[in-house]
Amino acid sequence: MQDLRLSAFIFVEVLTSYTMKRTKDILILMLAAMLCSSCATIISGSSAKIHIDGDVDEPVTIATSKGVYRDVSLPATVEVKRHSLGGQHIQIISENYAFSDIVLSNSCNPWAMLDAACGVPLIVDLLTNAASVPTQDHFFITPDASRSQADSLHRADSLRLAKAEEDLRQARLRARQLPEHFYRHEVRGSLGFGRCQTEHDRDRMLDSYLNRYELTTEGECFDLVGDAYVQAGVEYHYRLNRKWDIGVLADWSISREGYSAYYNFSGDIITPETHPDEYADGTEFCRFFVVAPSVRYAWYEVSGCRCYSRIALGALRHHLTFDYKRYPWVDYYSPDYRSPDEQKPFFTDSMDKIKWRMAYQLTALGVAFGGDNFHFFGELGYGNLGVVRLGLGFAL
Repeated sequence: MQDLRLSAFIFVEVLTSYTMKRTKDILILMLAAMLCSSCATIISGSSAKIHIDGDVDEPVTIATSKGVYRDVSLPATVEVKRHSLGGQHIQIISENYAFSDIVLSNSCNPWAMLDAACGVPLIVDLLTNAASVPTQDHFFITPDASRSQADSLHRADSLRLAKAEEDLRQARLRARQLPEHFYRHEVRGSLGFGRCQTEHDRDRMLDSYLNRYELTTEGECFDLVGDAYVQAGVEYHYRLNRKWDIGVLADWSISREGYSAYYNFSGDIITPETHPDEYADGTEFCRFFVVAPSVRYAWYEVSGCRCYSRIALGALRHHLTFDYKRYPWVDYYSPDYRSPDEQKPFFTDSMDKIKWRMAYQLTALGVAFGGDNFHFFGELGYGNLGVVRLGLGFAL
């Protein structure tokens, strides 16, 4: 009966371990696919095409955000950058005529809407602004006046357009209740939880020792996170504008777990209820330190809330240790009982290694909410900062 219970226990442990590893691998692959999603970018490209035709009897020069097209006969197709698509100007220049600028407006890309409907984060599409397309991509132009009247018309149009752009910018800020000026410097402190990039090395070390000595988790009291890394970090960012931040982060992390096993004199693994002859104690203690430059992109902001994504690349120092000790078994109720700390092991095995590697962090979604100075934030991603990140920030 005891052999049957032992076999069932080992089977459940192996099945659970395999299922957890497969589940983790699948989740990592899903996250990587979500982070790299760029359906609209792949299909629509990083630039938009504008078709221009008109009642013009001579070649013209067309200036866009993508380049200058000289001596073009209409109709013609030109390209514009997708970044800040709404409000872009296309200038038409001619030797004998004056033309008003073409002013673009933008709307949502149907491919990006399809991604969002399927629950796929639009990280790449938002960074390339491929989530936007021109509301109108065909224009027919006619001359405003002959060249003799062009100078005065251009001066008047320039003043009128400059005022219109400023009014539009102010209206957008008021609509989103955002102040025109904002704090540039930000300092944060945070805690991270869940799997991170260093767990592959640690798991490989653990598999070696746990399989070699048939160790199992001790199930210690108050063990809230098991052998997962718990992380604490600080970071500083400088806001270049409302969209882009640059900075640096530093992160410390530790993982600690105890393992045990019971053997008879022949070295076979048994349960404590079968009166073992030997007892083994194993301790995993790993920690790492990260320093990495960081870039953040805010793709949505209203008063009191800011949504962003992040990428960071840097250096990581990973310290892995494992201690294995084997003692003669003494029953707890025996007068000869001594704790493992008081005994001298008759067999030991250990590992102490330091590894350096490139650190990275891909944050799919970060949300900061609060006042102008203090705010709370949470992040979801994968890399050296873990899967879930929670913290407090201060801006000045």
